[in-house]
Amino acid sequence: MQIDEKLLDKLAIGEVNALLEGLDDPELRRNPAFLAKVREFLKQNKLQTTPETQGVQKIQRTVEEIPTFDFDGQVS
Repeated sequence: MQIDEKLLDKLAIGEVNALLEGLDDPELRRNPAFLAKVREFLKQNKLQTTPETQGVQKIQRTVEEIPTFDFDGQVS
């Protein structure tokens, strides 16, 4: 079955917009399952981020602030 290229483009744009909206949502952008979908999208489309990519420095700073937990549930 051949799908019209315009429909495929529309679907792709919709997917990108949904991912961008999710990244703007404070709760969703911290959801590991959602972030896995974003990473998979980037990987499937051979898109890469670098330290120079806008926002990556902010992500790196945020990641450094995530606490680690000991096995007994204590925050270190």
